[in-house]
Amino acid sequence: MPTRRTAIATALALIAAPALGAVPSPLFVAIRRARLADAAHRQAARDTLDVFGSNGPRPAYWHAYRFGVMAERYSARRALYALTPATADEASALVAYYAERASLTGNPETARAARRRLRKVFARPGAAPAPALPPALKPPAPS
Repeated sequence: MPTRRTAIATALALIAAPALGAVPSPLFVAIRRARLADAAHRQAARDTLDVFGSNGPRPAYWHAYRFGVMAERYSARRALYALTPATADEASALVAYYAERASLTGNPETARAARRRLRKVFARPGAAPAPALPPALKPPAPS
């Protein structure tokens, strides 16, 4: 179930899109939603540490809030994964999103999972050709 903020943002986007003259691609909208959900998840984690500390007890309302943030993040990522990039711009934006996620975590497993996910997306029928991977997504050199 979408949050009130998501519902309001969606309604405003639907009202503003015809006034702007161009309807954005569903993939760009999904990328924006996923970025916002990722940012909300990171902020909730920082707030948890600021308010309750690393080992402090968390009240039930906070668990419900965190679960809601994680559910929106999961939903946004699944919606993004369901779409196939049809143009070079969409393909570049999708690769940039996964590169941004990988660079924020700094975890090589995140980059590996992103490469696997991108391989699957660009193997779909009708997908645009995959752009070159940015350095954040390239596998580490063999040692």
